Amino acid sequence: MKILFLSWGILPQKTGGLEKATYYYFKYLDNKNNTVYLFIPNLTKDVYNFWSNKLVNSKIFGLNIDTFKSYIDYFRYESFTLYKKNLVDYRSAVNEYKNRLIDFLKNNKLDFDIIYAYDWLTTPAAIELKKIYKKPLIIHFHSLAYDRVGANPDLLKYLYDYDYGIEIEGCRNADYVITVSKREKEILEKYYFCNGNKINVIYNAPDEDFKLKEKIRSKINDKYKIVLFLGRITLHKGPDYLLRAAKKVLEKNKNVLFIFAGTGEMLDQLIKLAAELKISKNVIFTGWIDDELAEYLYSISDIFVLPSISEPFGLTPFEALQYKDYIILSKQAGVAEVLKSALKIDFWDVDKLANYILALLEYRVLGDYELKLCLDDIKNISWEDSVNVLLSIFDKVININRS
Repeated sequence: MKILFLSWGILPQKTGGLEKATYYYFKYLDNKNNTVYLFIPNLTKDVYNFWSNKLVNSKIFGLNIDTFKSYIDYFRYESFTLYKKNLVDYRSAVNEYKNRLIDFLKNNKLDFDIIYAYDWLTTPAAIELKKIYKKPLIIHFHSLAYDRVGANPDLLKYLYDYDYGIEIEGCRNADYVITVSKREKEILEKYYFCNGNKINVIYNAPDEDFKLKEKIRSKINDKYKIVLFLGRITLHKGPDYLLRAAKKVLEKNKNVLFIFAGTGEMLDQLIKLAAELKISKNVIFTGWIDDELAEYLYSISDIFVLPSISEPFGLTPFEALQYKDYIILSKQAGVAEVLKSALKIDFWDVDKLANYILALLEYRVLGDYELKLCLDDIKNISWEDSVNVLLSIFDKVININRS
């Protein structure tokens, strides 16, 4: 099978979970004797060097979009001034991606059986290519505008009308749609008017080298128990709800440190909120972090919290489990469908979140039992299995298109 794969990045590029998903799907599609042509905004040196001599039949192409370079630098170097400068013009980037890809395919004859596209960023290009080449289209949504506005549909047309419109068009034009959770499938049906019969749920998975790792004893652990939030400091991740829960925890236990690792448009707001709540001495905001620091933070933490208002899936709980962190998830996170044994709260229920944190810190037996059950929950899921499900959908769509 020959697959035209459109994504906004791949490991070792990393701004979120999309690059990791691209990595695993691309790798296993190639390993299973398919020819995959992956198009990303830029084929940076780190990507080129990493993938050299690793591919059997496939190839990665960069479209030389300068916006993507500044996007990476934006997250890496502008930690505390993020979003104060308009470094990324997404509309221009999306259109440039589409136009450059169409021009490339006109000048370089690539034979392909199916178009496989990720998220709204590549959807306009995918729709146009379907029209030009009459090939079936699969769109794999890893996040939606609905999530980015914190599950408030009234805000869609005001804040993300461009993305939202593209996602609706993607649903209309795709032969099949893939989502990463049942929650996202329901959102597409309710708010995007997408035909549920053509939506398939394929869960993300833990890293293929998943294994338990030892905790690191830091001097800070001698004084504090540590609660970790790691992700974008943005509306739909719900970090402000964890901060309000932190206030309630600290009223009963002063020896708890809350670490917020990451950056985003809410960072300044959260710093001010911590001051208003008079808990700044027990809260650390790290700004942007690299993988090495992320692993260190997981290893010294006791509890990991994902308090998202609306989370398509969420890979960070899998990473936290490797370091034996106890897990608390919002019920509004897709990963909760896989980690059935994790402690769960509604994102807005800061009282229950605070009580769960206090209980896990006081009763280690409870945490150890939860950890064991969560590890059992993920024993039988893998990226390779997810790719096998995807391939069966590809076969079905291609056969229908040929008939």
